[in-house]
Amino acid sequence: MSDEPDLESRVVAAIRHYRAALDVAENLEREDACAHRALTSTLLDLERALRGEAAPHLNNNLFETGSTAVARSDKTWADLVEATARWDSARRTLAALERQLGYLPKVSRGADHK
Repeated sequence: MSDEPDLESRVVAAIRHYRAALDVAENLEREDACAHRALTSTLLDLERALRGEAAPHLNNNLFETGSTAVARSDKTWADLVEATARWDSARRTLAALERQLGYLPKVSRGADHK
């Protein structure tokens, strides 16, 4: 079967692509959680400001801080959605190649994994 070495190298490349896509999605998931915490904190500050419990200097910066937190959360969410789509595509490609090859070759997590 002369196609098997080529197919195996394609599976190895697909595994590496899958791992890279997963790493990006995981990092963005952590960033999304951080952005969500910042947004939640800003909302709590806004609630205190509306009740008159916040320091005056906080009230002055609240709109800018809130806008920044919302923009960060929106950007992170959009990036995460895109990264998840790439990860899912990599997963489907890998599954199709694995079905053709019949097994998943061992792939080192060495230099290709950061």
